[in-house]
Amino acid sequence: MTDIPSTTPTDPEPKGFPFITVLATLITLFAFLGLMMLAYNSPNYLGDTKVEPKIDPAIKLDEVRGRNQAVLDASPGSGGKMSVSEATARLLGTLKSEKDTLPFPTPEPPAPPMPEPKK
Repeated sequence: MTDIPSTTPTDPEPKGFPFITVLATLITLFAFLGLMMLAYNSPNYLGDTKVEPKIDPAIKLDEVRGRNQAVLDASPGSGGKMSVSEATARLLGTLKSEKDTLPFPTPEPPAPPMPEPKK
């Protein structure tokens, strides 16, 4: 067999404490903390941001409902084929009886004649 040389480093004495690395880390930490305190305590140079006043949700809901109802009640020229009142009247005319309710009960189709049983 051939001898394979070991690939592990053979450095018998440790290099010591990394003073330069610790010093650089501490300088970076304190510089970061100092800049953060400076940014926190400095005035806002961009000016005050204007906040839009909050709209009451009930008022906004009423506006949306009003717009939706206006679209539903609009004439056929506004994009709809017929208004809600016309559609309701047409559906109510096709109900089977007065007890039927919306949305869409339709008359039953006529039943086909029953074939006579064979004897």
